[in-house]
Formats: sequence, structure tokens, C-alpha cells
Amino acid sequence: MPGYTIRSLAQLAAEATGAFVQSVQGTATKLWPNVWRVESKVLALIGFEMEQRRAWLVKQLFASTAERVWLIRHGFELGLQPDPAGTAMGTATATVTPGTVVPIGLQYARADGVTFSTVATITATGNSVSLPLEADVAAAAGNTSAGTLLTLVNPDDAPVGLAATCAVDPASDGAGLSGGSDEESIESFRGRVLYRKRNPPQGGSVADYVEWVQAAVPTVNAVFVDSFQNDARSVWVQFTVTDQPNGIPTAGQIAAAQAYVDDPIRRPVTARVFVSAPIPVPQNVVVAGLSPDTADIRASVRAEIAAVYADRARPGMPSNPFQFSGSWLDEAVSRATGENSHGQVTPGDLTFTSGNMPVFGSVSFTA
Repeated sequence: MPGYTIRSLAQLAAEATGAFVQSVQGTATKLWPNVWRVESKVLALIGFEMEQRRAWLVKQLFASTAERVWLIRHGFELGLQPDPAGTAMGTATATVTPGTVVPIGLQYARADGVTFSTVATITATGNSVSLPLEADVAAAAGNTSAGTLLTLVNPDDAPVGLAATCAVDPASDGAGLSGGSDEESIESFRGRVLYRKRNPPQGGSVADYVEWVQAAVPTVNAVFVDSFQNDARSVWVQFTVTDQPNGIPTAGQIAAAQAYVDDPIRRPVTARVFVSAPIPVPQNVVVAGLSPDTADIRASVRAEIAAVYADRARPGMPSNPFQFSGSWLDEAVSRATGENSHGQVTPGDLTFTSGNMPVFGSVSFTA
């Protein structure tokens, strides 16, 4: 939408000159020499700065164009604020002599240099000890897969009897050190502010559940809300995330969302809310007659097909099964860089029932 239009120096000078002509009887601004033209240009310079200031202020009036500081103010008035960075936490197992006391603050490092510190003093009761660790910097980079080896940064600070390395333990949901997230970007926060403005709270509408799940899990990508067909009071909620394979949330993320929407301060009194993760259904795509059939073009085809699943796939809902169109795959192959022609692409049209979501599996090629 158009904003404030800044008038040019020439336009401002012309308006100042016209004001002199109207205000001072007998003024002849076009005769040379005279002071009116000089004063008009001086006033135009002053006015031009004011024009720029007005244009900037108009931008700050709207959440769609406001700069960071003022956008945060818009969010504050709606009870919203940017999500802070999250710190990855978990445990790691190290070999140790029984009875060894492992102090708080002992620092370990991953192979790429990301560091973690123990957050409690632990006394070993056996030949191994589980160390509670927290990333030293809050960011998604702190998330670490189970089994990853960490090495002591300063072995001299460690107690005698503690091994120099430890292995990250798997959490209950299969993750290792988890919970790390980057600070919310300004454009992501802008989207949430605009969503709230366009969808004010309505005591349990679809938009309310979308916002609640987004607040509970910072990495939410999309939220799907429906009611169960045999129970209008029960609310069906599933969502996808940006930080997990195929967008399938972990058990920890599901638990966080469930706890948030179950809070009595936001959940409608009569509602029973069930949050779950989509069930991934891998799809193996077969492309026939690719021409030219080269390694580079095959790689491009794979990338385009993967993008289709990332952009279009969603779970089927109780009242609305998801229809995955085979034409999307055919179109994706046609978009591949270097592709001139291809034959049949399978699978074709597919229907996914409640909770089932297609995800990218593999691509194979036939003559």
C-alpha cells in the first residue's frame, strides 16, 4: 500500500514562492534580482527535512512497515513480544572413578567449537556419571544429537578420575541436547503481530489455537485445527516445525504445546484439546523417461520434488482429508533445471486421512 509521499525540493520551493505571492501584495518573484527565490529555496530545504521525518513517522504508525523498536511497541500493546533465544540442555555420560566429585561450571566443547557447561555439582556413585549440561550461548547451534562426543576444554580444571570426553545422552524424545533456538527474527515477529491484529482473540477460534501453539513452540511452521467428528467439544490440533526432519515435532514440543493450550487462562472451559504430531507417510517417487538423463538434472529433480513436499504437504484432518495431487510432482519435474521432457511420474493423486501426512521419501528413475 502507498505510504506518505515526500514532496521534492522543487515542489516545496514552488509552494513557498506561491505563498509569498499570495501574502505580500505586489510581489514579483520572477523578476531578477530578488530575495524571494532565495528564501523559497531555503524554506524548501527546511521543509524537505520535515517531509522525511513525517514519512518516517507514518511508517512507524503501522505494524506492517514499522522498524524494530516501534514494531516491538506495537506488539507490547497486544501482549506480544519477540521470542528470546533458547538454550540447549540435556545430559552426557562420562567415565569416572566412583566417588569423584564433578564440579559445576566444567566446560566441554563439541568438535565445531560450540561449548557446554555443567550446571550442577555431581558425585559419581559408579564407573560412569550423567552430567547435566547447558549450552554456553543461547542459540539453535547448541542442539546436539545423542551420541555426539564432547571434550573437556580445560582438562586441568577437571577432577582426577574423570575422562576427558563424554557422550551426549538421548532424551526421552530421542533428541540429545535440545531446546536451543535462535532469537525470533523481526519479520517473524511482524507476522505474529499482524496475525493478532487480523485475528483478535475470540475465546477458542481456530486463529486462537494457531497463536497459542506458535507461542508455545517458537519453531512452529504451520498449525492445523479441527474438531473431532463424533465430539464437537474436543479440539484436534497438529502442527509442523522448522527444526525437525520432515517438520514432524518431537515429543517434547508436543508436550509444550499441549501444556500451553491446556492452561485454564486461555483454554475455553468446555473444550477438550488433543495435540499430536502428524504421522509421516514416506512417498517414493518414480520418474520415467527423463531427458536429458544426467546426474545434475536428477539432482535438480530431487530438489524440486523435495520442495513440493515441504511447501504443500499437510496432515489430513478429521473433517477434511488431505488430497495430494500428482500434478504437483509432474510440475516439479518440469521445473528442474535442464529438463527437456519426461514421462509418467508416480504416485498420482493420493488421499491422506486424519493425522497422516505425506513426506518426501526417495526418487528413482526409469527408462
